[in-house]
Amino acid sequence: GIPRDQIWVTSKVWVTEYGSGKTTQAVENMLKRLDMDYIDLVLIHEPYNDYIGAYKELEALYEKGKIKNIGISNFEDEKYEEIYNAAKIKPVLNQIELHPYFQQKNIRERMEKTNVKTEGWAPLGEAKTNLFNEDAINKVAVKYKKTPAQIILRWHIQSGFITIPKSVKAERIKENFEIFDFELTPEEMNEINKLDGKKGRVQYNSFV
Repeated sequence: GIPRDQIWVTSKVWVTEYGSGKTTQAVENMLKRLDMDYIDLVLIHEPYNDYIGAYKELEALYEKGKIKNIGISNFEDEKYEEIYNAAKIKPVLNQIELHPYFQQKNIRERMEKTNVKTEGWAPLGEAKTNLFNEDAINKVAVKYKKTPAQIILRWHIQSGFITIPKSVKAERIKENFEIFDFELTPEEMNEINKLDGKKGRVQYNSFV
């Protein structure tokens, strides 16, 4: 019962669906599965296979109104500039791994110069690290009567990142929204910033 224009839907094209008509068919299949006329944002999942060909097909789908925005994901090296320069319709964002232990300053600075937004996957470090036990996070969690996860998500928001925490539990989804009634001080933000590089990135096997 919610109007379509009040819902934002993002999807991704997987590497085996890149180019030669396959990307177009993949999006058509998405639309059929979702029972929708358009998708708000479609991402190129990662820089392998014919990602330039896939992007060109997304541009054609954009022109037809089948998708409203085009994005990329995991473009962290020179391939970022390659796809950006090849694009007629520029990507609106790059979805990259991003959390206090792995802040990706280099690629973020390059994206800022081209006005491409940062969206962070694994914003909580996939809960596979000791991030929730860091003093810089726990001290402010106690101060603001919030959970460590809420402090980390607030850090993302104040840093200007689009963040996509994942949960299948209703209470945690609700908790993830409850981060707009407080604000971290510059000093608190800086202490979290200092965690960069402490543990490195999440080992995520699908990108091997």
